[in-house]
Amino acid sequence: MRKNRTVSKIIKLKENKKMEAEIEVKEASERADEEGSKLQSLEQDYEDTLKYFNEKQEAGSMDVYSLVSCYDFFSRINGKINDQKKVHNQRLNELDCLKNNLITVHKEKKVFEILHDKTARREQKEKQDGEQKENDFFALSRRLR
Repeated sequence: MRKNRTVSKIIKLKENKKMEAEIEVKEASERADEEGSKLQSLEQDYEDTLKYFNEKQEAGSMDVYSLVSCYDFFSRINGKINDQKKVHNQRLNELDCLKNNLITVHKEKKVFEILHDKTARREQKEKQDGEQKENDFFALSRRLR
């Protein structure tokens, strides 16, 4: 009986750890989504500016200063996009790591639940065996009288 209570306490601890891991995964997912949104925003700015640049260039209405300004903008935003891609990939890697941790915690909890079931069945079987031995003893003692 003592072993069963100990395993029950461990299961509760594993459940708490699992809930914490779920919260961490949710927060990491939100951070990854946020970084993904930033990346999409930067890429959209790049596309919009490129479209504007191409229209002005085809019209032939760009002067040298505007041309240099656009190229500077493109090089800066390219750098920002690359940096944001790195940050987004880092957040996705963190999310994958936390998901793997959650899976591991879930497996550990499941192992202890199985152990709990086995010990409960073993205790029940031992109790039934003891009762059967007691009944057999009483039946034999009645016959011998």
